Amino acid sequence: MTKKKVRKAQSRNKTQAVTQGNDKPVKSHSSSQASGRADAGPALSGGVMGWVDKVKSFLLEVRVEFDKITWPSRKEAIALTTAVLAITFFFTAYLGLVDISLTKFVSFLIY
Repeated sequence: MTKKKVRKAQSRNKTQAVTQGNDKPVKSHSSSQASGRADAGPALSGGVMGWVDKVKSFLLEVRVEFDKITWPSRKEAIALTTAVLAITFFFTAYLGLVDISLTKFVSFLIY
């Protein structure tokens, strides 16, 4: 197996593990709200390490999503970039000419 196929297989396994998890929403800490500051609640219970774990989990999920992307070949990327630049230059020239002609027309009407 090539490295790319291995990574895709690993990302599929990770995605399945993430999607098979418990999707139920976490209840808020309503009892601690009633009693004031008695409990920090689930948001602060992990502290810095909880935050680091959340960042690691997020970055892992980003990696899994990036592995799902079908990137264009170099030839396709160059062709599409050229098309976008050509269209941009065309409309720039067109709108520039319209602007100049309308400016001259309005200045002719005023003076």
